[in-house]
Amino acid sequence: MSEELPQVLVLDDDDDTASLLGMALRRRGFRVVVARSCEEGRAMLAEHPVDALVTDVSLPDGSGLDLLASLAGKPRARVVVSGFGGDDDREKSRAAGAHVHLVKPVDVTQLVSTLNELLGRPG
Repeated sequence: MSEELPQVLVLDDDDDTASLLGMALRRRGFRVVVARSCEEGRAMLAEHPVDALVTDVSLPDGSGLDLLASLAGKPRARVVVSGFGGDDDREKSRAAGAHVHLVKPVDVTQLVSTLNELLGRPG
């Protein structure tokens, strides 16, 4: 049955955030892989067919926005999480291809409902 669950890549260099989001998404019916850098994220995307990407903006080896922009509209659901939530920040996320920009600390309920909506899953 787990093969039918959507796969999410959580890309965040903060161990606590990555662990929290990964655990919360698993508990709510997602398969999760975690990466902590752009390089690791690219490798995970090449190895794992993911349905959704949840990425931080500031990563140790680059920008989650640059990574997102390079993915040509994939995966199906693209969410940016950031400590900044101004209009300019949200616009940069949209320009990079994000569907949604959430501000840290992330409201897990909002993230789950956002992913479910983007992936066409019942809430």
